[in-house]
Amino acid sequence: MDELPYLCSVKKRKQELDLPSFHFPSYLTQAAKGQLQRLGPTGVLRISGLYGSALAPLVAELHGQSPLLVLLRDEEEAGYLYSDLEQLLGREAVLFFPSAYRQRSLQVLLDIARHSRFPEEEWAKEREVIIDELHSYEDSPSELIFDEFEDQVFHGHPLGHAILGTERSVGRLTTELQRSFFARYYRPEHMVLFAQGAFTMEELTAFAEAAYPGEALPYRKGPEQAQPLPELSPRTVIRRKQTSQSHVLIGRSAYSLYHPRRLELSLLANILGGNGMNARLNMELRERRGLVYHVECNYTPYSDTGLFAVYFGSSHRAEAEAIELVLAELERMRQQPLSKQELAAALRQLRGQLLISAESREQSFLAMGKSFLHLHRYVEDAELQERLGQITTEGLYEVAVELFDTSQFHRLIYR
Repeated sequence: MDELPYLCSVKKRKQELDLPSFHFPSYLTQAAKGQLQRLGPTGVLRISGLYGSALAPLVAELHGQSPLLVLLRDEEEAGYLYSDLEQLLGREAVLFFPSAYRQRSLQVLLDIARHSRFPEEEWAKEREVIIDELHSYEDSPSELIFDEFEDQVFHGHPLGHAILGTERSVGRLTTELQRSFFARYYRPEHMVLFAQGAFTMEELTAFAEAAYPGEALPYRKGPEQAQPLPELSPRTVIRRKQTSQSHVLIGRSAYSLYHPRRLELSLLANILGGNGMNARLNMELRERRGLVYHVECNYTPYSDTGLFAVYFGSSHRAEAEAIELVLAELERMRQQPLSKQELAAALRQLRGQLLISAESREQSFLAMGKSFLHLHRYVEDAELQERLGQITTEGLYEVAVELFDTSQFHRLIYR
């Protein structure tokens, strides 16, 4: 969604310019581009004197310069503009959102949450879809290995269960079980209704109360006490999958979502194998030695624990050396604290990644909702930046010493 030009305008800007009308769109386009450059991203360009389909080619020309938001009061006129722009730019480049849809969309969402019926004939269709997905998933070892690794680290605990389940478990599911699960967990006291955009709190409250009349209860974390985590000794497991390359996961249980040093571990994971090309493992294993096709480091926090893991894919011949280098890099972080310069560079890179991710409206929206769901509040960006500024090299070193003892790491290898 980030790449779509939003065809509307934003009010409450300091500067507004009226653009004189022209008979020919090419002249109008050049004038409008000049006005937009002077306005910058916060200005409003007010256009008058255009008739019929004349607005569409203008917007099509301007959309490559910056994302645009066009506000039209007439619903029929907006529909015609949408159709014209689809022809000029393609369907994926245009988002059409009548304001009336927001209320209807919320009503449909709450109706699904409140009145889902799970008819037998629909479940029979969905069951086949899930089984087909399971079969296709088995043909992707780079994805399958993560599910099996979680089962290895959290064996006997619900965290170890693959989200899709197995063909056998899916076959055992009935609509009666689904209705029972739905009635137990999809309750107001387990839910958060989160909205971003042209909604007021009064509107949201009214919709929620209409969907769940007389059922509003204080939000609570869950319906039952969490199952204790198993105490498992680290293991090395090798699966003969006849894969064209080796797939390797090395990792262990880690901090939960509520641990005070969760952010430090996230930063260490980013330093080791984040998205940047200068991540330590990428530089050592891929750039300098050419041993792996891909390497990454992941930290996933859950409510009562977390998972820290390094994944790489390599040729079978390079597998053993690559494993040794991963373990050596983890041990190096336990022996040699980061310098202040390295910490500053890592924080700059992480902040840049956060800015890029914030450009995705969908991801920002989900992050806000999840924050309230798990923490009972929304963590503002200013608070996150302040917390990042409190990270020290000493704190990172203490986390590395605690968690990067490689004798405590599980290994899973597909060959």
